[in-house]
Amino acid sequence: MAGFLFDDKYYFDPVYRLEQDSLIHEFVKEKFPRYPIYNMEANLMQAEHMRKNHVLVGAIQPNMILAAILGAKFSIFEDKDSDVSGRPLESISKKEDLPEISDILNHPLVCDLDAQINQIIETYPDFKVIPPFFWDESGRATIHGIITTSLKLTGDHIMITMLTDPELTHVIHRWIADAYIVLIKHFSALANLPVTSVHVGECSGPMISAELFDEFIVPYVNQLSKEIASIRLHTCGFSDHIMESISHIENLKIIDIGSDTSLRLIRSLKGREFTIHVAPPMEYLMKGVPQSRILEWLNKTLEDNDNGPMQIAYHLEPDYEINNCLAIHDEIEKKGLIVNERLF
Repeated sequence: MAGFLFDDKYYFDPVYRLEQDSLIHEFVKEKFPRYPIYNMEANLMQAEHMRKNHVLVGAIQPNMILAAILGAKFSIFEDKDSDVSGRPLESISKKEDLPEISDILNHPLVCDLDAQINQIIETYPDFKVIPPFFWDESGRATIHGIITTSLKLTGDHIMITMLTDPELTHVIHRWIADAYIVLIKHFSALANLPVTSVHVGECSGPMISAELFDEFIVPYVNQLSKEIASIRLHTCGFSDHIMESISHIENLKIIDIGSDTSLRLIRSLKGREFTIHVAPPMEYLMKGVPQSRILEWLNKTLEDNDNGPMQIAYHLEPDYEINNCLAIHDEIEKKGLIVNERLF
């Protein structure tokens, strides 16, 4: 609609991306002058930590970076999200099939990103570099979750491997955690952006049982919390069946949920002071859906939350009814819980 293209240059030329993102910001601001709706990467960016001089280097989805390090090729589409072609660990059968963690920082992709960071620091002293695995200046690092990453790298092979070869699954998941830790620490130091927390996007977590979540995910998220910082755990789909397992994660500060996952259950496990981030179920936001559906969801969500700290966020998708989305903002404002205004 607006004519923006997300081509190779958008992903691999940070200054060009800054220019394009600035135009997109203005476009969104013109469309929604009084609502806090922004041009952001999913719900990874935080408006209060975004500035006009931020230059995002290597602003690519985390599991795609690992896939590229393992040999996958980027697939860039002008009109939709980028991806990678191939599953580099689809045929993995032993530990030796994985590269040494100590070699990761010498990979050409990492070296190219290092060079971009150094060049921008030298050439544009007024810019603030936001390095790979970060999206704003808050210091919140961002990765895909353990099973979500192993699915990207192996395909559905990992679902069988968890059952037939648990030891190999642990090898893969340990490598993923180690790789993320090395890369996050490296880019944090290079860009002088201290890590304050880690967002773990376990989008595929709801596909497995609580027992498998406890065995193959929790230990490696705990490793991240011990070696880097506190955890914000995201899960896309309905997740009541794994919520107790999620609560076993150490130094867990935020749970980010969708798909009508029970806030009441989280409150029973984590208490009233625990922070919950919520996305409305997409089926209530679609075109043709009565606005009453999203308002019913909102009222139930507020009731179940029991006045604890909560944030509601959503993606504005092409098939959504915009008025259903804006009804969330207006109803919460009507209740005196927020004031609808933009931060920038």
